[in-house]
Amino acid sequence: MKRYICIVDAYSTGAELAPVFKKDGWTCIHIQSSPEIPLEYQQTFRHETFDFLISPGDESHSEFLRIAEELKQLSPEYIIPGTETGVYIADLLSSLVGTPGNSIDTSALRRNKYAMQEALKSGGISSIPQFLTDSVEQAKKWAGELNKWPVVVKPVDSAGADSVRFCNTVDEVQNAFNKIYGKKNKLGLKNSTVLLQERLIGRQYIVNAVSINGQHLITEIWSDDKKEVENASLICEREILLPYSGEVQDQLVRYMEKALTLLGIANGPSHSEVMMTESGPVLIETAARMQGTIMHNAVVSALGYSHVTLTAERYVKPERFAARLGKNYMLKTQLQCITLASEFEGVVKVNNCEKLLKLLPSYFGMMHTPDAGENIYRTTDLFTNPGIIYLCHEDEKQIDSDHAKIRIYEKEGKLFDLA
Repeated sequence: MKRYICIVDAYSTGAELAPVFKKDGWTCIHIQSSPEIPLEYQQTFRHETFDFLISPGDESHSEFLRIAEELKQLSPEYIIPGTETGVYIADLLSSLVGTPGNSIDTSALRRNKYAMQEALKSGGISSIPQFLTDSVEQAKKWAGELNKWPVVVKPVDSAGADSVRFCNTVDEVQNAFNKIYGKKNKLGLKNSTVLLQERLIGRQYIVNAVSINGQHLITEIWSDDKKEVENASLICEREILLPYSGEVQDQLVRYMEKALTLLGIANGPSHSEVMMTESGPVLIETAARMQGTIMHNAVVSALGYSHVTLTAERYVKPERFAARLGKNYMLKTQLQCITLASEFEGVVKVNNCEKLLKLLPSYFGMMHTPDAGENIYRTTDLFTNPGIIYLCHEDEKQIDSDHAKIRIYEKEGKLFDLA
């Protein structure tokens, strides 16, 4: 008897799920949340890994009612999101078809960054002071009255640091607002409002988890080093996989277990960015899906599993997954994720990354570096970085040394020859 599972928008890291499910004999159905795949995700979709492909004729509610009726004929056991664009539609279809998932009633808390912070505030845990508006004058007024600069201005439901700006004056707030309001964001959604938030001060962390029936397993904790760039906000520098236990990690775990419950994440993966401030952890945002752009076999080498394999296990072997609850992960080796950044723009003549970086003692692999003939853009967000490098080694000092060498190659323009 065939067992069916549906993945909505299996892009980015979500593209890794279907092959894992199929190894266990599941039949995989792909559902698009929109008629066209967003440009940023087109190259990551692997249609050949699916048995059925379903796409809507339009984005109306009635169209997804039709798709739900179609799915009922196949009786899928689960409907899950592959990436951010699929979170709401996965919740909607799960509610219509009757499969276990996260409630459609709380879906907005997992997509709308304003609603997310309000849920934390109502639940009695730390949140970010904020203001949501469709008026540039109201935005300027709120920022001026807050009088804590810089103020963060960003879309309320995009991803990847899309259009996030740190503003030091009301004029900068106005400029950032006008660049966001009414425009289409990186997820293909129109920005009908703009979100303003107080900037958090502290060290940033990533906390990944997988949940089952309201219980949460913290799968990874990473320090998340950022750097500020002109006319943008913060871009990724490097992520360092941390041991499960520690003074900071213990606070993060306690806080995030409460936060995930308040946001209605009962089942499936989540990816959270958290700031450790002087007064403790404060959630920046949570996504109810796997972390994007991860090399999951690199994480497997360090932990014995990855966000991908544990997400699949939660659905394919729920008893085995449930047995992990309450157990802390153990690092088998050191792992860091290095995000490349470019100050230059142009067309790639030669990509020298593999030739140079594979000689580094801790080099594990790389992702998404551009081929000859492709464009490189100045890095201002996740979507404009020219590649991700994973470094893995028993000696953290060796990784730090190799990371420094990568930055030298980058600064000297040796990684890419540009036209």
